[in-house]
Amino acid sequence: MEREAGAPPRRPAGEALGWAAAIGAVSIWAGWAVATRYLLGASSLRAPDMVALRFLTAAILMTPYALRHGLAVRKLSPLSLAAVIGGSGFTFSLCNTGGLVFAPAGHGGAMTAPLSAVWTGVLAHLFLRESLSRRSLAGLVLIVAGVATLVGATLAGHSPRVFIGHALFACAGLLWALYTIAIRKARLPSLDAVALSTIGSTVVYLPPYLAMSGPRFLEIPLGELALQATLHGGLAATLSVILFNIGVARLGAARAASPAALNPALTALLAIPALGEVPSWPELPGFAALTAGVWLASGARLAARPALEHGGRGA
Repeated sequence: MEREAGAPPRRPAGEALGWAAAIGAVSIWAGWAVATRYLLGASSLRAPDMVALRFLTAAILMTPYALRHGLAVRKLSPLSLAAVIGGSGFTFSLCNTGGLVFAPAGHGGAMTAPLSAVWTGVLAHLFLRESLSRRSLAGLVLIVAGVATLVGATLAGHSPRVFIGHALFACAGLLWALYTIAIRKARLPSLDAVALSTIGSTVVYLPPYLAMSGPRFLEIPLGELALQATLHGGLAATLSVILFNIGVARLGAARAASPAALNPALTALLAIPALGEVPSWPELPGFAALTAGVWLASGARLAARPALEHGGRGA
């Protein structure tokens, strides 16, 4: 059987671990959106408080790695450094978490990651000279069509405030794309990028946050504090990235990315029992288009003999 260029030889046990890790990462992303949407209504913490707790926790978890390997500050230009810290760090999280204040969790799952794929494809084509295959281009078009369908359905079934959430999700997608372009250009290893993003975000964001709000996250009960820290810092900011990296190592980039096609539908399905957010009939074609679009844009195929990959794809 052929394998992707640059991918390790595939062994059944290794493939099973790779698929489990990639699907686990996607499940965390979907579960995070639903849990965060719920907690924003049930907890006294606001989006800025959750972002502070997210990066404080993640920075603590990544500090041993940073102490051993150092922070890759010198590998990046000032502009790329800002893209790494902001694009996957505190500005991204403020937009993504803030969007859930205004819009349903299903819309967040359907917009942030898929729109990031669109922005990344366009920016990589413009600045990195990466070509877009017809398959990938068709996927990006489907993603845009799916997002447009959800935005149009909002006119009929939701408050106009939902558009604020949509705008924040779109900004979050653009920020993540800038982060992806920066680490591709610098060839920055993923764990180095995670350490730099989490620790850098803590250094930049926490002082002004504490000056304006104080440590509000310490005012909640200890059990809720542990839950929020685990959700935002341990699972979303750290474990999901590590799991996705395992998937890439075991399966190759395109195959590991293919489970991300489950994210829009999985988030919407989880939001039904957890939040009572039932998609309207006009929204369903949008979720279907997004799922198909992410699958096509990832480069994954249903065939048993996947095509050789001709270009790298960032995590």
